[in-house]
Amino acid sequence: MGFFRSLLILLGVFFSCLALLIPFLALDVPLTGEVWILESITELHRNFRLAPTLNGVSLSGPNPLMPVLFSLLPLTDVAALRLVNILFGCLAALAVFFFCTSQWGARSGIASALITMTSWGFIASHATLNLTAVPAALAVISFLLFAQVYLKGQGARWYLPSYFLTGTATVLGGWIPLGFFVFGAILLILFDLSPRRILSILAPYGILLIAVMVMAVLLVYSIAAGWSYAAGVFSFDIEHGVFERLWIWIKYLLPWLLLVFPAWAYSGRPQGPGAWRALLAPKTGFGMGLAVVLFSPNLQGGYALLGVPFAGILIGYWVAGGFLVPQRLRIVRAAALAATGTILVVWAFFWLSVESIRDLSLNLTQGLALLALLAAAGLFWCFARKQQAPAVIGVCMVLVFCLSWYAALVMLPARSAGPVSYARQIGDFSPLLVYRDDLAMRGYLGYAGARPIVVSEEVVPIGQAAYLALRTNDLDKAVDLLSRRMDAEVISTYNRHETYALVRISPFFRE
Repeated sequence: MGFFRSLLILLGVFFSCLALLIPFLALDVPLTGEVWILESITELHRNFRLAPTLNGVSLSGPNPLMPVLFSLLPLTDVAALRLVNILFGCLAALAVFFFCTSQWGARSGIASALITMTSWGFIASHATLNLTAVPAALAVISFLLFAQVYLKGQGARWYLPSYFLTGTATVLGGWIPLGFFVFGAILLILFDLSPRRILSILAPYGILLIAVMVMAVLLVYSIAAGWSYAAGVFSFDIEHGVFERLWIWIKYLLPWLLLVFPAWAYSGRPQGPGAWRALLAPKTGFGMGLAVVLFSPNLQGGYALLGVPFAGILIGYWVAGGFLVPQRLRIVRAAALAATGTILVVWAFFWLSVESIRDLSLNLTQGLALLALLAAAGLFWCFARKQQAPAVIGVCMVLVFCLSWYAALVMLPARSAGPVSYARQIGDFSPLLVYRDDLAMRGYLGYAGARPIVVSEEVVPIGQAAYLALRTNDLDKAVDLLSRRMDAEVISTYNRHETYALVRISPFFRE
């Protein structure tokens, strides 16, 4: 009976994650962050090479193996390719469930997995085609496996799979997954006040295994594309300010971020040594997830996902423990629960209504969705006033599930069709230029069948006019910068959350 109950719970967690993410398979048009990856994979289908290209120009930076691996799959459309990240999301949720169940029981495992999978960052990463979800999931799974073996004192040979997963995450995603695992493992041992145990984790074998995997990739890319390309395989520079990094981290942990504070307070109460040691793993992982976002010199925003499962574990452990906090912190618990639901409801209302307000229109589907949201807000307010914490969490989870389905089936199809249609409209202009760093516009033009010329932002036309396709948040500023070096005239635009524009550029003529 115990086996079948465990199997049913396991299947329940898996299918809950699948049900949350599977609606995105119905979206058959690529989103802004997906289109350039899809086009790169398409070019690899036409002409396979280890160095992926976009519009015939090599892509530089980390993750070159991800488009290559995607291109090896018998999948050609974006909806099917999303399935890879969805399945890895299910694996990450199951890893959270297994770890928590082995440490504190099935109740904690279920709560932690549900909190993890209903975080915004988890859905945004695993429901879409991107290059960071798979290595981030592998890094999380490897750290949880390492922590499980370390805390349970299982055979040392079980450390080797965690090292292999870390090496795989590194060659697929760059130095960030490696740094997350290495520093996380060291800190876990030091916080456990057992530095001598470093000698028992087969560290030399792990170093050798990961080094061989990294060197093999570097050697292959040096031969295939040259050392200058290989040197950027694992890292590249992206400018992110401190506040931008912090916002990325906050956004990925919504709507549950504020619940980390009472959960952390609950985990710090006097308790048995076993529970205290087991909590070191999620606390360390959560801290390392924040450190990666704030201090990594080559941050890709998707790696904010690394901290999400560990926040889910801390909150799930607290939820399974009955939402307890010290007497003096009860007001913190009440405020955190109220703020969590309020933020979710307000954000959902803004998300559902902003386009209707802007366009001064409201269709039946949007109206029904807003009515359902008001009903959910009423339920939340009722439960919050009665301080029924489990009901508050349940309403928030159901609301996240409904928003996920609504986004995949209603909102995103309407948003994604516009840029593709605009790219097809401007694809016949010639010569058509596009900036090297404007990956989304390059992807849309390639997806639309155009053959743009990829140029740097310092380009100046000589002898004849050309047409520049660009994507920008401030078209006036972009045109003003162009006008300082050439004549620039806006031919057409498409406005949504960003502006897509076609600008005619020509050299200054002097008499």
